[in-house]
Amino acid sequence: MSDNLQCPNCRRLGRQVEIYRHEVERLTARVAALEEELRRSKRQAAPFGKDAPKPDPKRPGRKNGHKGFFRVPPAGGEVSEAIRVPLDRCPHCAGPVERVRDNAPIYQTDIPDVRPVVKRFDTQRGWCPRCHRKVRSRHPHQTSDANGAAGSQVGPNALALAADLKHRLGVSFRKVVDLFQAHFGLNVTPGALAQASQRLAQKGALVYERLREEARESPSVHVDETGWRIAARRCWLWVFATPRLSLYCIAPTRGHLVVEGVLGEQYAGTLVSDGLATYDVLAARRQLCLAHVLKRCAKLDEEKTGGAVRFPRRVGALLRSALALRDRRDEMSPRGFAVARGRIEAAADRLLHHHLVDPENERLGAHLYKQRDHLFTFLHDEDVEPTNNLAERQLRPAVIARKLSAGNRTERGARAHAVLASLAATCRQRGQRFTELAVHLLCQPRPPPALCAP
Repeated sequence: MSDNLQCPNCRRLGRQVEIYRHEVERLTARVAALEEELRRSKRQAAPFGKDAPKPDPKRPGRKNGHKGFFRVPPAGGEVSEAIRVPLDRCPHCAGPVERVRDNAPIYQTDIPDVRPVVKRFDTQRGWCPRCHRKVRSRHPHQTSDANGAAGSQVGPNALALAADLKHRLGVSFRKVVDLFQAHFGLNVTPGALAQASQRLAQKGALVYERLREEARESPSVHVDETGWRIAARRCWLWVFATPRLSLYCIAPTRGHLVVEGVLGEQYAGTLVSDGLATYDVLAARRQLCLAHVLKRCAKLDEEKTGGAVRFPRRVGALLRSALALRDRRDEMSPRGFAVARGRIEAAADRLLHHHLVDPENERLGAHLYKQRDHLFTFLHDEDVEPTNNLAERQLRPAVIARKLSAGNRTERGARAHAVLASLAATCRQRGQRFTELAVHLLCQPRPPPALCAP
């Protein structure tokens, strides 16, 4: 036995077995980490519910240095009711109280008890000898001319609120029905709200087209997409966002034809997007989202060891220096800024020509080399943002709605959601109320003839 242990071949095989054992342990731990990451990514949980609890979590609330918020007392004209609360007896022992004086007033803002308001429109009909047609009278608050079996209708304020809850906040129509019944005493069905939503979208299609024209004339547009479904068929929901508008589009493809269909083939502005290959065939000037690249570099820095971490660290440092230069633009002369920008671009060219051995670093380098012309557009145009955060923020409500509803059941429902979600998000960006716009559209007699197609 001792002779066999001293055999060179046995010692060599023993060392190989030990190496393979360590490799199996490393790969097993790696597989477990990837499975845990995949499990966390598929959970519909808040960020604080994904990872293990921290040993020293931060206190909830505002961060140190942030100005606190408190409700400003309303002006005297805003007070609806003044209630005097006398102090006659001690609230603890019911004894007499001496030296009574007034306190500072306490203000309480509340929602009144809302009950349905039923309006009856006594309309008339007749004959117009000038245009030779039957005509009817119509009140500005009417949403429809139907009578008879369809003469009992839901008013525009309720329909506008339902559309806002559904298409901006992601509340399902069944929950809206429950809310109306429980708090307003208003009985309505989900089907009625869905049909009213489609009619509202049809009347708002003209405003939607105007937003599309405004997006085509914008100097820069942020674009992003996410998965969607229509009747269990795979589709994509796109968002085209500027600081003044958000335009949603649901399409069966993830290709460049969607972008060209919304912005036009000759879009003259800058397209801010992620590194999806769809955007590479577009003729528009582009800005690659640097936040995606920095996140990818941070992930490689965390996973790699040894010399493999040098490349992602250098890429991350270079991009952060470009972002810092952007922040110092106002402090520098135009010539100084141009010289600093040239140094950053030259450093990027040198970095992207390095020979990389690690496969993941090589893929990152190839991606950045391909997107080299789109890395520093924001340093040439101060109106261009270096990240695609605007589109991602505007896409987040759609992702929440998808988790709750899984998409749309019909093509008409998908078109209605795209139109109304666009109007609601744009109103919010402009400090306007979507419900006011919806009431205005609902009370129009009919949509323009060109918008009557389903």
